[in-house]
Amino acid sequence: MSTVVSHRILVSPEGLAQASELAAHGDLHVGLQTQSGKSVPLSPELQDVLGEALRALGQHGSVSISQAPERLTSTMAAHLLGVSRPTLLKWAREGRIPSFAVGTHTRFLRSDVAALRDELEHERRLAFDKLRALDAENGFQFEDAE
Repeated sequence: MSTVVSHRILVSPEGLAQASELAAHGDLHVGLQTQSGKSVPLSPELQDVLGEALRALGQHGSVSISQAPERLTSTMAAHLLGVSRPTLLKWAREGRIPSFAVGTHTRFLRSDVAALRDELEHERRLAFDKLRALDAENGFQFEDAE
């Protein structure tokens, strides 16, 4: 049986202020240093995870870090993808995301859900860029939020 592990980390007001300041900078380069002073490079993926945690702290005052099980129910997978359960099951029938049966229930691998989530995010960004380009062609100008 898989379990979800969740940790709650309390941060001082000074720490929240620092996280808020860091969140305002957009892209962050995150690194680690051991107690002996040795610098440890982090993969871009880990930098993104830690950067998102800092942004969440700065913007919302809290962050939740949890570990999802390797095999996900359709409800959990749909939640992680930000879609309805019927939509997810339709995508599974269409072959957009691999799935497997456990008895009469449909299950998904966490890695497949993460891959589809990344694909959906990429599609959203492309659609947004196309919309902005179309707006620019029609004379609409938007100021970037700072």
